[in-house]
Amino acid sequence: MKFSTRIQHLQGLIESSERILSDTIPKGHIDLTSSVPPFPVPGILLNTAQEIIRSENLNYTETYGLPKLRKGLAEKYNLKWGADGVTITTGTTEALFCVLAALLNPGDELLVPALTLPSHKSVSLFFLGTVREYPVSMDSAYQINASTLIDLIRPETKAILINNPLIATGQLFHPKEFEILSTYCEKQDIFILVDESYYEIHYAGYESASFIGYGDHVICFSSMTKLFCMSGLRIGWLFTIPEITEAVNSVRYISSTCANTFSQRFALRMVKGLGQETKEKLLSILQNRRKLMFETLKQHGFTRYIESNAGYFILLNIRSELNKPCSDTRFTKLLKDRHEIIVTPGSYFGAAAEGYIRISFATDESNIQQGIAGIRECIKEFNL
Repeated sequence: MKFSTRIQHLQGLIESSERILSDTIPKGHIDLTSSVPPFPVPGILLNTAQEIIRSENLNYTETYGLPKLRKGLAEKYNLKWGADGVTITTGTTEALFCVLAALLNPGDELLVPALTLPSHKSVSLFFLGTVREYPVSMDSAYQINASTLIDLIRPETKAILINNPLIATGQLFHPKEFEILSTYCEKQDIFILVDESYYEIHYAGYESASFIGYGDHVICFSSMTKLFCMSGLRIGWLFTIPEITEAVNSVRYISSTCANTFSQRFALRMVKGLGQETKEKLLSILQNRRKLMFETLKQHGFTRYIESNAGYFILLNIRSELNKPCSDTRFTKLLKDRHEIIVTPGSYFGAAAEGYIRISFATDESNIQQGIAGIRECIKEFNL
């Protein structure tokens, strides 16, 4: 069967996705891959969901999203564009897809971090753009400095994708470095696309900032359901100038019509404060499990890992622990087959993380302790 040439850039993505990996954890295995915390959905949120289903209109909304939700988000982030700068999307994945559909011409270049999701590259290629990676630091609390990134920009560069925090490591983008990058890109008419899906889950001790509403050339997308284990609601939002908002929604009108109405009504309540007290409790739990993860790594002699500033992932260097060659994908299989521990190969996020594994502390304490102990035991067995 002959498909369009565009589809070749997407084939294989589903089979390699971490979401599928997480959904197929064998019973009894320790899961250190989770991209959402395994907390039960708070009762107050479940009760609200039932109330919405019983009493509210769930027909189509405007393509742009519920006006009250857009207004609420504009006020929450103090957007100078107001509600005209807000689009409600089917998660941040749709937001990036529609933005690139609106911005890219064939041959335009998107710069992406060397550690990112495979789909972030594929979207640009799908629209006949080109993709080039920029390096990220594996030794710093912050992912990159502005001068390094600016040096990579060339005439065909149309946009730069930034994850704040970086998906694989939890590293943030330093506010001062972003200011330098933003000033340069504004002069060069280059867009900065900022994915802040995990930004609300960040920890004290590091200088950080959200870049929503930062400038006319800065396009941000985010969501707020991951912490509450409700990522399946598929709700997100996009912040940009009204001109781009209109272009993006022209794409959305023929691709999705509008975001899920129930999810929009639910998100409206969250923007108004629903679950705020629970959010603080969950962040405190994650803070404690992050601390436990670091303590357990040190207890088992691990010293080479990237300390996350946000999210709930650690990128652990296993290559330095092995006395003979072994790819991270092979080690991941050994860990699963011999010790029933599931982790994500670092190379899934790019060649820069080959020889690393990504582990999540969004799990219970015993999984953290047993999982790290099992990783050390697997290394010992391999080195015999």
